[in-house]
Amino acid sequence: MKILQVDNVHKIYPSGTHALKGVSFDVKEGEFLVIIGLSGSGKSTLLRCINRLHEPTSGIIHFLDKDITHVKGKELRQLKQKIGMVFQQFNLIKRRSVLTNVITGRLGRMGTFQSITENFPPELIEEAMEALRIVGIEEKAYIRADALSGGQQQRVAIARSLMQNPKLLLADEPVASLDPATSNSVMHYFEKINKEFGTTVICNLHFLSLVRRYASRVIALKAGEIIYEGLPSDIDEKWFKTIYGEEAEEVEIR
Repeated sequence: MKILQVDNVHKIYPSGTHALKGVSFDVKEGEFLVIIGLSGSGKSTLLRCINRLHEPTSGIIHFLDKDITHVKGKELRQLKQKIGMVFQQFNLIKRRSVLTNVITGRLGRMGTFQSITENFPPELIEEAMEALRIVGIEEKAYIRADALSGGQQQRVAIARSLMQNPKLLLADEPVASLDPATSNSVMHYFEKINKEFGTTVICNLHFLSLVRRYASRVIALKAGEIIYEGLPSDIDEKWFKTIYGEEAEEVEIR
């Protein structure tokens, strides 16, 4: 079953930058799709168009067989509850506890007073604790978020996204600011969510060693256009140079 269809999507910013140029692809339910390409190739813009942080200039995006390209208001809020997003920057409330940060993933379904007072019902707390168990840091629940390492903070961000029970999980360079060992640890949890819970994952990554380890399929962008779509194992040295340039050298993450 196709969970996502991107059809001839263009994105032109007010500055005139043509970030996406007729991008088209489908994503099947349960896939782990990785998008690669140089900085400025359109990877982040593409994810932001899918989750409607950005409005596509033209083209159509279907999610769960529904045209989501120009939805607004309540319809947009309902859509965003089904699409989780994890960013390169963790975007945590540093002075609040890990548990509270995870529960903020449900803010769209909570009242304003409840979220401000942190008067959370027991069942919501248990749900947040389960999300923390999935990413292996339930023992950190009552520690301030800014007391955690970078890798732990990113795992909190993943747990927060799980509170939405997303059908689709988007991750924009989620390990770009982490060291190699931590990068693999964090990617393991995306893999776990994908394989154990069947959540479809679309992830932007730089390092091909991680792509080959975790992706079921790869799309490469260059100057806003798809130049490769296929298996990670088929990206040989020639394709690497085509995607990243003749002067590029592959860096291994173990």
